Amino acid sequence: MHEKSDNYYSVTDLIDILEVTRRTILKYIKKGKLRAFKLGNQWRVTEEELQKFINRNSNY
Repeated sequence: MHEKSDNYYSVTDLIDILEVTRRTILKYIKKGKLRAFKLGNQWRVTEEELQKFINRNSNY
């Protein structure tokens, strides 16, 4: 059975992890390059989706 992670990252977390600007993170989300969901009025990315993004974009 596939186990889901309960770790979620905010845009601020992703800025530090990926070392890119807020605008770049939001562009990745808008273009579908980074799958995210809204929690209230803020974007969140699961640990699983972040790993997929990093694996597809090996320069991170």
